Amino acid sequence: MSEEHSIPGFQDVDMLETATTTTMTPIRTFKYEGLSDFTSLIHDNLYKDIEILEFLGVSADDFSILSLDEARPLKSARFSYDSSTSIMQVRMPHYRHELVNGLFRTLIDKQLMSMNVENELFFLSAPLTVIGSWTKEPDACWVPDNTKKPSVVQEVGSSETAAHLTISARAWIEISGSSVLACITIKIRPDNDLVIDVWKRGERTYNLTSRNAHTPAIRQQHIQITNTMSGPQVQGWKVNSDSSVVPTDEILLEFSLFVGRPANNDLEHDIRLDRSILIQFATRFFTAGS
Repeated sequence: MSEEHSIPGFQDVDMLETATTTTMTPIRTFKYEGLSDFTSLIHDNLYKDIEILEFLGVSADDFSILSLDEARPLKSARFSYDSSTSIMQVRMPHYRHELVNGLFRTLIDKQLMSMNVENELFFLSAPLTVIGSWTKEPDACWVPDNTKKPSVVQEVGSSETAAHLTISARAWIEISGSSVLACITIKIRPDNDLVIDVWKRGERTYNLTSRNAHTPAIRQQHIQITNTMSGPQVQGWKVNSDSSVVPTDEILLEFSLFVGRPANNDLEHDIRLDRSILIQFATRFFTAGS
């Protein structure tokens, strides 16, 4: 983040990303040797402190079989696959991960349902989504009925590093052909504190040499929720339309991101997760996740 975007009490975003890259996401890497071996490795690592299992040498045909519901040893594991490298990653399920994912998704779903727009979008958990050579399953997503493609996705990481979540968020938005307009990432720190970032699609830029278009992912909102003796404390920042950065203690998500059209009646409005809602969310997690 440039100097004019700095806010007292917060690390520079670029410095934060650089710092987190030194802490590696727990990953175990294996050579893919068939469905039976794959199933055994998944079960062997189920209760270990491993966030991601990585398999090398997975062909497109192999992945098409492994990603079938009937072939999966764990329904709650999340798959991602890059056909250009033949690498598949399996994100292992953890209780804190699933708890935060469900609690936060409910906050958004509850507001959307109150607007009577449930027939205009789909609330999905982990649909297998193909973008170019990349195939991935989000932790949750929202799909406008008029496009049938994800427009907002949610990614949660527990032992997964903040840098790894940043890579996922940028990939969802920046890969050519993606329909994703916003990505919500939630990092669960070892002490159970929560870091929530909202990434959105920025303005398209063009390379004058190659003439290729690039749509960058911009981190537009950042919230930290810490568990203190006096209860959850919420602080954060957001980037305004004029690129200024100001403190905030809430998350705002545009209605059009979810439904694919502007709000057009008194019931419809942007999703607003204010400080009190975030404190209630964190309190439930801190109580149940400890």
